[in-house]
Amino acid sequence: MKWIATALMFSAFVLCPAAYGADVLSVWQDPAGDDTGDGDYVYPTNPAFGEGGEADILSFSIEKENGNLIFVFHMRSLVDPWDIGNRLTMVAVAIDTEEGGDKELRRNANVLLAAPSEYQIFAAGETVAVIDAESELVDIGATVATDMESNTIRISVPIAQIDGAALAWRFTPVAGLQDDYGAGGIGDFREVKAKPEEWRGGGGQDLAIDPNVYDIIVPEVKKLFGFLGGKQRTQEEILGAYSLERGEYVVLPALEIN
Repeated sequence: MKWIATALMFSAFVLCPAAYGADVLSVWQDPAGDDTGDGDYVYPTNPAFGEGGEADILSFSIEKENGNLIFVFHMRSLVDPWDIGNRLTMVAVAIDTEEGGDKELRRNANVLLAAPSEYQIFAAGETVAVIDAESELVDIGATVATDMESNTIRISVPIAQIDGAALAWRFTPVAGLQDDYGAGGIGDFREVKAKPEEWRGGGGQDLAIDPNVYDIIVPEVKKLFGFLGGKQRTQEEILGAYSLERGEYVVLPALEIN
């Protein structure tokens, strides 16, 4: 489709290091139009969400500049229906820096982490929040800049504020919809129910065990001695692997810098 090709070409422009003078450590591309969670997620019915795309990641990159680690989400669509800055999209990055950590991605994401995190960063509009392994808010100097024209969200984190070596860390990026409950703060991931409502997405379950995440980055399966080390799972398989009967939540895989 023409709009998909245009989006992917624009993604290449956005990820050009020369645009910001940053060193690009790693880039992951993601298919356009896969903001469907386990395969059948849909957006809320309110006209503010338009044709969707607010939770569709086209690419995710990790950059380094002036002592900062920068997470760049290039989305298919960022909108500003109330003229207060982007308030529909919520993105998060869980950072695993050492053994142990929080096994759950917080703020109503309803997912577990294969790489338990020491830090979780959430961003919506011009608001960013960071929590530690005990789910306590911490101030590590993180900032966020949203560019509505290029549909990009750039989260900057001072590396010195996080112990360890960034190249050895593991990262779990996700995208969903934000619900600030009318308070204007960072809020939570907006709930996905069985059937879509005006302010709730559809395609999930009415009991809170399904992910409230629309899009993830699926890492490639590592090769061992030139052969694939295992079966490549799809996003639909990963986000659909919850079980109400067994009380099992989805477990998200992590990315490693190449």
